[in-house]
Formats: sequence, structure tokens, C-alpha cells
Amino acid sequence: MIDVLVVDDDFMVAKVNSGFVNQIEGFRVIGTAGSGEQALERIAELHPDLVLLDLYLPDVFGLDVITRMRAAGHDCDVIVISAARELDAVRGAARRGVSNYLLKPFDVDDLRVRLERYGGTGRPERRYRWHRPA
Repeated sequence: MIDVLVVDDDFMVAKVNSGFVNQIEGFRVIGTAGSGEQALERIAELHPDLVLLDLYLPDVFGLDVITRMRAAGHDCDVIVISAARELDAVRGAARRGVSNYLLKPFDVDDLRVRLERYGGTGRPERRYRWHRPA
């Protein structure tokens, strides 16, 4: 099972996206966050495998959330789901190693394809990284 944290400042968007994710076999939403600070707290608390991250958050820009998350040692994957179409945002996301970038508005099938592709990449083994010798 791939544990997902949904981060979006619009409560209804987070709720709808959570519903979409929960319909996809092998994925479950373990929490939501409505701000960057809340996202960082939930990541530390819940240890998700994957974060669906909006970039336009009320307190911290989404790319800065990724930077701070990595600096804190959290290696969960990120799929950006945002209306941010600026080239700098897309490049910044790529530099931070996001797994995918989905522009709003999107069709539920677009999200499904990206999640199924993510689930089929072999990435879920990262959850068991603690088994590997240092």
C-alpha cells in the first residue's frame, strides 16, 4: 500500500483529490494539509510514501516545502499538482526531484495514470529502505 499525503490550501480540492486517490488500488490517503507548515508537520508525523503537493500555499511556497522536507531528512516522493505554469516553477520542481508535475485543472484520468505509473515504477520499495545495511 502506498501512503499518500494530500497538500492543498483549498479544502474541497484536497477532499476531491483524496477521494480520487483512495479509488486507485494500492493507494490510500493517510492525511491532508492546508498549508506548508502543516504539510511539514504531517510529513514528520505520518511518514508518507508520496506527497501530492500544491505549490501555491498560503504560508510557504510548495518548492520551499520540498527543500525543507529534504533538509529534515524526509525522502518521500512528491507529485506536484498545481496551477503554477511558470517555467521557473516547473524547473524548480524538476531540480528538487519531483516524480511528476500535473497542471490544474486536470482530468481524474490524468491523476490516475500518473499514480498508476508511479505505483508501477518500483518506488514502493523505498518504504523498506530501513532493511538495507548502512
